[in-house]
Amino acid sequence: MELHDYRADDFDSLWELDQQCFPPEIAYSRRELSYYLKKKSAVVLVASDDAKLLGFAVGHVDARGFGHVVTLDVAPGERKRGLGSTLMQGLETRFRDAGCGSAFLEVAVNNRAALSFYKKHGYTVLKTLRRYYPGGLDGLLMGKQLE
Repeated sequence: MELHDYRADDFDSLWELDQQCFPPEIAYSRRELSYYLKKKSAVVLVASDDAKLLGFAVGHVDARGFGHVVTLDVAPGERKRGLGSTLMQGLETRFRDAGCGSAFLEVAVNNRAALSFYKKHGYTVLKTLRRYYPGGLDGLLMGKQLE
């Protein structure tokens, strides 16, 4: 497995994987994903093996001193092998290197696998985000102090 920073030719593969990982109402449109990838504050790690996309993580370094995890996507057939942890640790390292003291993310209340994963990585629920997702689904704001 290889980790690399985002390259423009990764875009289609990343978008297709995001469509596989999330329900249509939550998955990013091409325009939304492009927006997050092109921001100057973006931190994007891509995991691949023999030119096959395995997963990716998108985050942003906020000028106020925190990192924001935008999305973490792992191909369905690659889950439970530690790839998500590798991507999360890579993002957190980049956040720390940029001077961030904490990291935040949002997750749907019904995404039990993601909630368990984030809790395993030290994130705690900070508050409920009422009707955060399409269809009125609540989200949870989770955070972690970075050391």
